[in-house]
Amino acid sequence: MKEKNCKKEIHDLVVETAQQLFIEHGIKDVKMDDIATKLSISKRTIYELFNDKEQLLREVLNLQNEKMRENGKEIIRNSKHILEIILKLYNLHFELLKKVNSKFFSELNKYPEICKEKQSKEKRNAKKFNAWMEMGRQQGLFREDADFDILIFILKRDLATILEVKMQTGHTDLNKYTPDELGRKLILFYLRGISTPKGQEIIEEYLKRNETII
Repeated sequence: MKEKNCKKEIHDLVVETAQQLFIEHGIKDVKMDDIATKLSISKRTIYELFNDKEQLLREVLNLQNEKMRENGKEIIRNSKHILEIILKLYNLHFELLKKVNSKFFSELNKYPEICKEKQSKEKRNAKKFNAWMEMGRQQGLFREDADFDILIFILKRDLATILEVKMQTGHTDLNKYTPDELGRKLILFYLRGISTPKGQEIIEEYLKRNETII
């Protein structure tokens, strides 16, 4: 039992350390040797727990998703209305975006199976987001004529464009803004556009109390 617990502890430390290094340096530049050195363990120990770097990356993403889910549950528990939930969840997303090395996103595309899993997760999140928007409409916060399917399609496209800005090294007109800044303004723009007067009033009151949120 002790040996099993020790392996689990080392496994979790490797995943957490890999997450930290991938976010800071990208995926390609982080070697198994780097993780082993950081933890003062042998590379062989890591390969006893993970078949290869792709498996380790998959578990890093699973850990990150689990943390996001737990933070999301806490936000939902402590929020007064659906608009507050949406604003806080996107704030969580953009805070993470600020910390991630741009190389991480481009290098992630080199793992097709992981990208497929990521796309499936995004589809599930889109359905959940649509359900929240419908809930907001029932609460009188969003306009009756708002088409949420089109909104989600356009929003996903624009957020992808923001991510591309983060990955670009050359100068463009968008480089004078950070992806974090662009994303926050974009979400606020869309939410104000689809909100009823009641919803807009709630947004403005919320922003007065939480200037750093969005």
